[in-house]
Amino acid sequence: MKILFSFLIVNILVLFSGCADRNAFMAFHLTKEQELSEDSILTLKLKDKTSIHGTISVVYLNKVFPKEFHDKESFYIYYYLKDKNETISFLLNGKKPLSIEKLSAENRYADLTDFKAPWSRYEVVTFPKEGNVLKLEVKTDKAADAALEFVKDK
Repeated sequence: MKILFSFLIVNILVLFSGCADRNAFMAFHLTKEQELSEDSILTLKLKDKTSIHGTISVVYLNKVFPKEFHDKESFYIYYYLKDKNETISFLLNGKKPLSIEKLSAENRYADLTDFKAPWSRYEVVTFPKEGNVLKLEVKTDKAADAALEFVKDK
């Protein structure tokens, strides 16, 4: 009886282990840029005292692509506001952006995160060069002001 049971267990193990050419850990393979993005992404809810108006996520592009983004401070920002007519603005250490590039959901930075939704807005926001601490202020018409803080690697 023990021999039959052992034979059955070994056959089941061989059957199931031989069929798998992929495992759960293969989903964790990230490019260098994706790893840096995951390390530098910040997310917060845009809300007032009683309700949530939206969400925002920000990737500091200078950390992810240092060769491309080195003379200015650039952020890949994607956000969702419940009210489509609500406006949003950004300041970095109290300064207005030099440029805001609107993007589609499928864009060159979309692979940096695991989030893509047609109802969200995607932008690259660029500011003048700043010091080591970057305080990105987010302002909307309805939600309370919020801030995200990035600290540059030394």
